[in-house]
Amino acid sequence: MMPLFLGWRFSRALLKLNTTTTAATATATSLLNLIWHNSHEPAMSLMRFRSSCRSLHLRELCTSTSTSTSDHTHLLISAFNTETSNQHFFSIPIFHPPKLCLGSLTPLFTLPSHPFGLTSSQYLNPFFLLHHADYPHYDHTPILAYNPTTQQTLTLPLDPPLPAATTTTWNVRTHFGFDPSTKHYKVLRVKWTEPIPRSIPKVINMVFTVLTLDSNGSGSGSWRRINPVLPFDPKKYVNGGESVCVNGAIHWLTSYGDSIVAFDLKDEKFRLIPLPHDYKDLNFDSFRFQFERLFELGGCLALISDNATQHHFTLELWILKDYNNHVWVKESICFPFRWRKQGQPIPIGTIPTGEILLKPLSLDESATAWVLFYDMEGQSFKKIDITGLPEWVYSSGTRIIRTISVYGG
Repeated sequence: MMPLFLGWRFSRALLKLNTTTTAATATATSLLNLIWHNSHEPAMSLMRFRSSCRSLHLRELCTSTSTSTSDHTHLLISAFNTETSNQHFFSIPIFHPPKLCLGSLTPLFTLPSHPFGLTSSQYLNPFFLLHHADYPHYDHTPILAYNPTTQQTLTLPLDPPLPAATTTTWNVRTHFGFDPSTKHYKVLRVKWTEPIPRSIPKVINMVFTVLTLDSNGSGSGSWRRINPVLPFDPKKYVNGGESVCVNGAIHWLTSYGDSIVAFDLKDEKFRLIPLPHDYKDLNFDSFRFQFERLFELGGCLALISDNATQHHFTLELWILKDYNNHVWVKESICFPFRWRKQGQPIPIGTIPTGEILLKPLSLDESATAWVLFYDMEGQSFKKIDITGLPEWVYSSGTRIIRTISVYGG
């Protein structure tokens, strides 16, 4: 049980697991039976994807029987069961004033046997991109476009592999973005490579491929390899975190360097956005910590500092209020508890009423799952427990929770 702190307004909303699901159609049932044969996985499960699946169009594999309303903002939660190697996805509605609370948890679907599970991209209405987060699993795990409103899950073709005889691949990152000028979604794959045989000094190259989707999620061709001019050194600007799409560009932090990388989706060119000066003064270490990340705050790009480990009670963030002129505004979140001792909550987005949604990075195995809402104007918090998840989620702690994302609204 988390201790109560003076001045911190708690609200605990109990969720009831809704185990009622509608029957699948005869066609879907026949298809799943054909795929799974004698499998005992639930009908909402998706087939195992093989690396040989490199079709040039999207294929609809699953329409979940769960119902979803688009009138509310929702949480998308996924958890990886280490005993079964299955990843389970759930949805929880967030109800807005007069009382901020969570609704009933609904199971969505299950993905079997992907190493350590898939991670979720930022939600770009109406899609999430589900993909594996780390190298070397990129070449044999699927990339999925998931629409939580229609409950459709689509597989994207995998990008062509690089020749192993002449190229060593050191790192791979998958990014998702939306171009408002063309209404197209794009998937960007970035690979850091080294030629074989190796040379001295070491030569690191970046290989970029792009897959374009239209507004309906349909593929408009195959992966394209692009060769943009880079305004940075590939060795210095290795990707250090998840990306965020704002203003028609994909942004990500780097493991080293003093700028944010921006990839414009319309012209497919790179540029750099300087980090705030006072941010660089506080974050003097060139290596980014795992909890430092970008997120979208009210349509603006926002940057979280790593100095909560130093100040204990304060998490500082910078908001890019003037995108074109690179004007950052600094804000602070003052917690009524020691940040590191109470799960290290970090912002992941906002809800329509303006509150910032935070999720914990870590919890003791005895602690329940929860999310935190922060009202910047009133400087007040509201903590809500997430209940109704399978027991194995709570007994394993947040290590097996792969995704807590916000969508809809």
